[in-house]
Amino acid sequence: MSFDRSQQGMGAALAAVIIWALVPVGTRFFVLRVDPFLFNVIRFAASGSVAVPLFLRARPWRWPASDRMLLFWCAVLAVPGYNIPVAVAAQTVPAGRLGLLIATEPVFIVALTLLLKRQRMGWRVWAGSTLALAGVALTSQGPVAPHSFSWISTLQALCGAASWSCYTVLATRLNQKYGTFGVTGAIVVVGTVTLLAISIPMIHTAATPDAMTISLVAGMGLASSMLGFLLWNYAGARVPAERMGLVLYLIPVVCVLAGTGFLGEALTAPIICGGLLTVFGVWVASRAARGARGEVKCAGESAA
Repeated sequence: MSFDRSQQGMGAALAAVIIWALVPVGTRFFVLRVDPFLFNVIRFAASGSVAVPLFLRARPWRWPASDRMLLFWCAVLAVPGYNIPVAVAAQTVPAGRLGLLIATEPVFIVALTLLLKRQRMGWRVWAGSTLALAGVALTSQGPVAPHSFSWISTLQALCGAASWSCYTVLATRLNQKYGTFGVTGAIVVVGTVTLLAISIPMIHTAATPDAMTISLVAGMGLASSMLGFLLWNYAGARVPAERMGLVLYLIPVVCVLAGTGFLGEALTAPIICGGLLTVFGVWVASRAARGARGEVKCAGESAA
């Protein structure tokens, strides 16, 4: 059975989201044991190193100045802009709640798309967004873990979600112009350099994690920051940003299930019902008519 570009893109986006849904659980686990800034340094030292060949292949230094500037801001938004506040917030926010906060990204994506590209979306996208958002709200009715949970931490996680959403919308033109692999390598390398420059002076501990912890964190970085980026950027070149962003609603579902299995967080009826409603909303939105380009324009066409 063959799949069209849109279906391939949605499949890649789903795979990326499943990978990223496990990241809040891993982040929560590690930042309780490792300084959050050191955690990010280890993660991106690994993924940034692997991305260097893709960066060299893309040769962004030959891009027009406007594209180089766009690359820089996409890299800042995607790497330090997202990962630093989320890692800091994970020290006090339980994994399930962290996944919920990250799931607000589609709301930011839709708002930014409408603001910057003036796109008109079909009724299925709006209906699916409403249902999925209701599912996220219902999922949030689960019990709060007995940890300190402050509004500052909540805002930190939301700032990370907003930063990633800005990257998702802004990077579409680069993906379609220069290709998924090259843009991924360029964003990861430039973002890693920026993150290291910010994070290394902020490390508050002299203790070095053991070799096993370093290996696990590095492996987590390779999966989430390289494989996840490749899949997401591949999807971004084939699916409109506001539609692709809807699959991010699956993050709290997978995250809550993983938190239950690995961190012992409770699985309640509101969480189960909210998860089902979220998945149904994503399905409704993804059923937008293939030919409705007048209703849901390709993000790259709008930017051109």
